[in-house]
Amino acid sequence: MKKAFFKKILALSLVSILGLTLFPSYERPVKADDFTCQPYKMPTQGTISSYYGWRNGSFHHGIDIAKSGDVPVYAAYAGIVSRAYYSSSYGNVVFIKHRGGTAETVYAHLKSFSVKAGDAVSPGQQIGYMGDTGDADGQHLHFEIHNPEWNSSKSNSTDPIPLLPDETTSPICWDGDLMKKGQIGRITVLKPINLWKRDANDKLTFVRVLNPGEVYRVYGYDDLYGGQYNVGSDHWITKMDGYIKYETPSKWRLDELKRIYP
Repeated sequence: MKKAFFKKILALSLVSILGLTLFPSYERPVKADDFTCQPYKMPTQGTISSYYGWRNGSFHHGIDIAKSGDVPVYAAYAGIVSRAYYSSSYGNVVFIKHRGGTAETVYAHLKSFSVKAGDAVSPGQQIGYMGDTGDADGQHLHFEIHNPEWNSSKSNSTDPIPLLPDETTSPICWDGDLMKKGQIGRITVLKPINLWKRDANDKLTFVRVLNPGEVYRVYGYDDLYGGQYNVGSDHWITKMDGYIKYETPSKWRLDELKRIYP
C-alpha cells in the first residue's frame, strides 16, 4: 500500500515538472504568510452589521460596519492604492495593496474618497467617508481582505475579523504571522513535495508541487497514507523526513487561541 502510494507521488511529481496540468483548478490552501501581525487599524467606527460568510443564500466576502453621520474611513494597513473609482455594485470604492502585493483590502460604498491609484497610504490614514453608494442598503462600510489580491470571483477573500482589534482580544502572533482558529502548528517546505486534496471518502487528488521556503498552517494530523498534515480546506501534506519541517507553537499561544475561539 505504502509502496504504491509513493510510486504515485513520484509519477505525479514528474508530470508537474514536465509542465502538464492534470488538475488545472484547485482550492487555495491557507498559507501562513498571507498577512502578518504588524500594526493595523480599524477601517472605521461603528457597529458590525453583517459578518463574513453565508447570508441569505449567498456568500458575503467581507464585513459591514454601520454608523450614521459623517464617518471617516481609514486605511487598515500600510500600502499603495491600486484603484479608486465608482462601481455599480461597490459604489465609490478604494482598493489598497499591501506587503508588495501579497494582500489587498477593499473599502466600498463610500460617500467620497480622497485618494487615487498610486498613492501611498499609512495605517489609520483617512481615505474617504462612509456612504451608501452602489448596491448598498443604508449607510455602511463594506470591508474586504484578499490574499494575495482581489479577483472577480473573490476566491481569495478571508475573514477580516481575526485581523481587526477589539476591546477584549488581540491577534495571536507566531514569528510575525497570524495564528488562526484551530491551528496546531506549521510546516516549512524544505524540498519540493506534493500537495494533495482529499474527498469525503479520503481519496487523494494531486494539486501541485510545493516549493522550498513555503510555510503552511497546520490544523490536524492523521495516519492515513503514511501520515499526513491537514493544512486547511481539505488539503494535506504527507509526512516525509527531510522534505518538511513541522513545528508547534508555545502552550501559551495554543491556550490563547482556545480562549479566543472556544
